[in-house]
Amino acid sequence: MKVSMIAAMDRHRVIAKPEGGLPWKLPRDVKRFRDYCAGKHLLVGRRTFEEMDGWFTDHKPIVLTHSREHDTGLGQTAHTVEEAVTEAFEDGAPELVVVGGGAVFAAALPFADELVLTRVDLEVAGGDDLEDYPRFPDYEAEVEWETIHEEHHEADVENPAAMNFLTLRRVRPSSLRPGRLHLL
Repeated sequence: MKVSMIAAMDRHRVIAKPEGGLPWKLPRDVKRFRDYCAGKHLLVGRRTFEEMDGWFTDHKPIVLTHSREHDTGLGQTAHTVEEAVTEAFEDGAPELVVVGGGAVFAAALPFADELVLTRVDLEVAGGDDLEDYPRFPDYEAEVEWETIHEEHHEADVENPAAMNFLTLRRVRPSSLRPGRLHLL
């Protein structure tokens, strides 16, 4: 089973506003996100799950939460990324897509086989302000990725910022992927 992560980020890897929600309106990126995630098992943090209320239609969300009593009403819960990967695998999913937020991305990065990224040509925050913003983990720091798809889009009337769509594949399986060997 493949584990992928999908996110849009600015030049500093900012993915959301401090109070939640996206810091931009980019219909082209929303369409890409919806198309990629359609019908798939999704790993989502509790707060992001609540922000996306009403969005899950043909998806199978697995909500990552510390609470043992959290009831999503729609999908399953997991308390670790490894537990979520196991649940998706046992459910016969060919892919588990990690959709956020920041802490979930950081916890799931060691499991990721592919990254489906939108690099937005904006700077939402900088300097000391960056500490307040959720950010995508520094995926290039410890892992080597190869670009398998790249597509540039200029800003237009509906999309006020230029963006690059990237799909990256992990070059070598990581030894930091606990519990994956018994699943393969």
